[in-house]
Amino acid sequence: MGNRYFGGVAERLFFTQSESQLRYAPIFVLGAPRSGSTLAIQVITDAFDVGYISNRHCTWFGAPAIVEHWLRPLAKKPDSDYKSEHGETRGDYAPAECGDWWYRFFRSRPPYVTLKETDPKRMREFRHSVGTLAKAFGKPVLFKNLYASLRIQAIAHYIPESLFIIVHRDEVDNAHSLLEARMKVHGKYDTWWSMEPPQAEKLKALPVHEQVIEQIRHIHTTISQDLKNASVSTERVFNLHYEAFCEDTHAILDALGTFFDANNCQVNRIGTPPRQFVRRTDIRIDQELYEKMRNYAGDI
Repeated sequence: MGNRYFGGVAERLFFTQSESQLRYAPIFVLGAPRSGSTLAIQVITDAFDVGYISNRHCTWFGAPAIVEHWLRPLAKKPDSDYKSEHGETRGDYAPAECGDWWYRFFRSRPPYVTLKETDPKRMREFRHSVGTLAKAFGKPVLFKNLYASLRIQAIAHYIPESLFIIVHRDEVDNAHSLLEARMKVHGKYDTWWSMEPPQAEKLKALPVHEQVIEQIRHIHTTISQDLKNASVSTERVFNLHYEAFCEDTHAILDALGTFFDANNCQVNRIGTPPRQFVRRTDIRIDQELYEKMRNYAGDI
């Protein structure tokens, strides 16, 4: 509680000047869980000179801008080890989802939030925190928390400068990974895990193999509808496809650099991550369940 309250107060007092237009466009990553977003973020933060909330920043989630201003925890950042566990990374330098920072501004449940359901005061604080973090870094900041996919209306309204990266993955592979995560976390397949789109309670009544496919579909439908309803132009959205990304990482990074340039988002290339990543193709869940899932998805 002290971190949340006193850190927030310190952040507001330390960075007192507000900007009618943010100097640096914040970049929010969207998509379904287990879509490959963590790997994408690790590669992007190795390849581009962007700021991000690291595990070290998140220790003081009440005032990550002050942490950056005084400590510069990413000054000697090594290249990523490209490892994670269900989106969680290890090490002070690694990108953090930092849910505690997000919960300063957004409720935790239900996770989907419409613009009308937000608190204007908190949203102004949200914009201020995003802006001060970018000011402390002196460059654009990339935010890695897929729950942003369920908060697009508020993000787009209160931070219209925002850019968005949507991570896509083959839905059967994505659903396979979701079921694998369910088994690892809960010890069974029939307990929901991770993001709940607006229709989650209805989806939970479906058979397991349908649940995970529909979880992915409904999240992407929500993303598309909310971006459209918020009048976010397609020029401010970059679609990153996981399979193509793993096949030729550098080609996708080149395209992302073009996207940044087109949106006057000045981001320099600073590193050369691996050109390829090997995707797992073995079946690691119950074979019968896997076949039902493929059949439902129309993959066979």
